[in-house]
Amino acid sequence: MSPFRRSRIALIATAVAATAVTAACSKRTDSADSDSSGSSAGRKLSVVVVSGPLSDPFFGAMKTGADNAGKELNVSTEYLSPTSTDASGPTLAKLMQAAVAKKPDAIVVGNFFPEAQNPEIKAAIKAGIPVVVINSGVTDWKQLGALSFVGIEPAVAGTRSGERAAELGVKKGLCVNTVPGNPALEQLCQGYTDALKKAGGRASSLRIPYQNATNPTKVTQAIAGALKADKSIDGVFTTGSMVAESALTAANNAGRKLTIGSGDLSTKVLKDVEAGKIQYAMDQQPYLQTYYGVLIAKQYVQYGIAPSGTVLTGPLVIDKDSAGVALKINETYQGIRGAS
Repeated sequence: MSPFRRSRIALIATAVAATAVTAACSKRTDSADSDSSGSSAGRKLSVVVVSGPLSDPFFGAMKTGADNAGKELNVSTEYLSPTSTDASGPTLAKLMQAAVAKKPDAIVVGNFFPEAQNPEIKAAIKAGIPVVVINSGVTDWKQLGALSFVGIEPAVAGTRSGERAAELGVKKGLCVNTVPGNPALEQLCQGYTDALKKAGGRASSLRIPYQNATNPTKVTQAIAGALKADKSIDGVFTTGSMVAESALTAANNAGRKLTIGSGDLSTKVLKDVEAGKIQYAMDQQPYLQTYYGVLIAKQYVQYGIAPSGTVLTGPLVIDKDSAGVALKINETYQGIRGAS
């Protein structure tokens, strides 16, 4: 089955997930306030979204999703995020504290650093604020007491990427992780590595501190160093779109022809995929993660209902044949399929 066909199947699965959010929600009698719908009647609900820095195109799409959900669902939304150089666990924990202090009707949060963020998520729930976890945190949202999780299973996405790389002939892959300590991205790289090993290849990981992730020069230098140290590397998978561009630059500077895959989308990455410079990109549809997060929060606060399980938004595999469709969407609706 071609990657494009797999993408179509994944898209259908996403549509089913959307239906589950909007029409097949289950009654949450275990934790819902018996008077939640009455207390919210006649006023505009407020939802605070705590997620990643807007210097990254991935999170630009997330903010757009939250903003559009607010407009279309008549919800007041606020997006809290760290700066590009301070997206650490302690910083995100403080942002969660700030969100709680605003006393919103609900909070939507990406649980990127569980060790630092879990106590604050629990504190919000203890304070009576419903929480929806998005993007990162698929393994422990239930234990925290959150309403639901919206996002991907990172190990599955990593496996899909490794399988695609193997299909394209990669024998020695390099997974570039720009958020060391984020369990989701560690699982993404592990899935990529395991899939290549299963196909008879091998892979290693390059960890770049997040404070350097938005500095193309430093990222390119780090990848160039890895390529110089290991001449057998013939494929690179990056956990972010900006890093994929740096991988392409490093490969060109070294005169190396590599199979490059991006862990998410930007307009630049989509153009490079369409041109054949980057071979594929994984799309977890971050726009939907915040949009569905706000939708779930609203439905729970008003009606006491929420999905009974995780809501998966991907991954989709975008290749040369399908990149044009996503590009056309971005031309008409900026920021939906990645930004910049």
